[in-house]
Amino acid sequence: MSNFVPRKEHLREVLIHYFILKKRAAESYRILREAYGEHAPSQDTCERWFKRFKSDDFDVKDKERPGQPKKFEDQQLQALLDEDACQTQKQLAERLNVAQQTISDRLHAMGKIVKEGKWVPHQLNERQMENRKVISKMLLQRHERKSFLHRIVTGGEKWIYYENPKRTKLWVDPGQPSSSTARPNRFGKKTMLCVWWDQEGVVYYELLKPGETVNTDRYQQQIINLNHALIVKRPEGARRHGKVILLHDDAPSHTLKPVKDTLKDLAWEVLTHPPYSPDLAPSDYHLFRSMAHALSEQHFKTYEEVESWVSEWFASKQEKFYWDGIHKLPERWGKCVASDGYYFE
Repeated sequence: MSNFVPRKEHLREVLIHYFILKKRAAESYRILREAYGEHAPSQDTCERWFKRFKSDDFDVKDKERPGQPKKFEDQQLQALLDEDACQTQKQLAERLNVAQQTISDRLHAMGKIVKEGKWVPHQLNERQMENRKVISKMLLQRHERKSFLHRIVTGGEKWIYYENPKRTKLWVDPGQPSSSTARPNRFGKKTMLCVWWDQEGVVYYELLKPGETVNTDRYQQQIINLNHALIVKRPEGARRHGKVILLHDDAPSHTLKPVKDTLKDLAWEVLTHPPYSPDLAPSDYHLFRSMAHALSEQHFKTYEEVESWVSEWFASKQEKFYWDGIHKLPERWGKCVASDGYYFE
């Protein structure tokens, strides 16, 4: 039994059995959790299926999502993508003689996403999608009650390669690598950029020496350095807005006890962020994406050239650029909820 991985349909048929036995969704969830462990659906999912059963709908297959195009329309669009996956929505709309919004809706319904610079790790499973949806809904509701975006400081890490081939957009299925897109040689010379920023601009960054990476001790010191930078660069904000809200991902160096202890000492709040969600991380969907465009076809010979380029690029961005990146978050949380936790781009 330990090696058995149940299909979604199997789990839903088991739920029908418990529904007929007049068990509650919460009780059914606990039983499934004991039997199947991490493969069991979430309690919210169980409750959703019980609602469907109460309406005499016992079809265990996934329903087509609202607005999903007919299969023959999908086939036409897929044929064009097979021909050239780098076509824009406008180009696809012109070739099919439809509105661009129609193409956008079709691509979304087909589960297509654009991969550009950031590689989505894998196809999301049901639990991960549910987690993304629940967290996004919670954050959106919190924002609607009282905006907290002005308190967010977000950060991330990005490899900067000395040789940067030009990238192109590809429409692909989630989890599918865009193999025809030019990628930097990951074995070539590179340096890691670590940056933290808010709605006003870059607060603190480090450009690591070639060969250096971030471990727990390094990240802990970076957080301390970031705090010093905030005191100097955002003194009014610290007095007016209270605690910092840190938005970072769940990389091992970010989540171990020494870092957690430092954040607790600083009295910073860590904003809940679902795993496998670059589309909900401002550094990924905004800052690094824009930087990737600017880096296209750049060639660096020395670390000092990279350092100079990064400094000039940050300085070239107006405050509105950073403001836009942070203030897109509610819209993106809303899109995640509306897409039931699927990637929405």
